[in-house]
Amino acid sequence: MADEKNTKSGRFKGLKAEFNKIVWADPTDVSKQTTAVVAVSVVVALIIIVLDAVINKGVNILVNL
Repeated sequence: MADEKNTKSGRFKGLKAEFNKIVWADPTDVSKQTTAVVAVSVVVALIIIVLDAVINKGVNILVNL
């Protein structure tokens, strides 16, 4: 039982040491990266919408031949 207690406390000490090593990003970096991700997502969505419309028109033309 005593060994189990020492093992748990050792794990928590190690966990605390690892959490102290975490380096958090600056809020400006986070906002820049968020803006970049949203912008790229919008561009990719627009590309998919255009490709879908073109392919749909092409298939409709082929079907109606």
